[in-house]
Amino acid sequence: LINLAAPDPELAAKSVAAVADELGRAALLSIPFLIMHPGAHGADSPEAGLARFTANLDQALAAAGPDNEVMVLLETTAGQGTGLGSRFEELAAVIAASRFPERLGVCLDTCHVFAAGYDLRTPAAYAATFTDFDRIIGLGRLRFFHLNDARKDLGSRVDRHEHIGQGKIGLEGFRLLLNDPRFTRHPMVLETPKSKDRHEDAANLAVLRGLLAS
Repeated sequence: LINLAAPDPELAAKSVAAVADELGRAALLSIPFLIMHPGAHGADSPEAGLARFTANLDQALAAAGPDNEVMVLLETTAGQGTGLGSRFEELAAVIAASRFPERLGVCLDTCHVFAAGYDLRTPAAYAATFTDFDRIIGLGRLRFFHLNDARKDLGSRVDRHEHIGQGKIGLEGFRLLLNDPRFTRHPMVLETPKSKDRHEDAANLAVLRGLLAS
């Protein structure tokens, strides 16, 4: 598994090569974004892990070549274990330290940010979360959403996705997001639980579409 923050040099080198390969494949397919978690720092500090991640991501971007225009979107995470990226400040630090800041953006996962402690459930909480995001990272960096309800409580740091409206976020948070004019044209995808025929996706999409203002 790719982990650009890995303390083990061999795993880090394999991760750099894998990300460069993914960037090349995405370019060949005309896919504009590559979404990835910032990885896990392991036994040492988050600061050391963030520094490794940034340096290794820069290596991967350089290895992909100057003609590769695929943007890497750093996904917000729940903060489970030693995973990086649960705080907006961590993502901002990577972007600030990178040699390729113009190639970096953010994918916001609703379950992950909620588990990390960013509330979305009321108009005031929703506004505060995106005010923080804008102040720390900048809304211009936000390019993509993963829409998932959360099975665990606010700030639990546990990454468990739930069907829309059936988790701890509830319908109001998704209503606020879907009707936010700042994000009208942002792509959004589901990562909710699925069976083999994926009938749950149709049900979740119907719920989401029902939240849209006419």
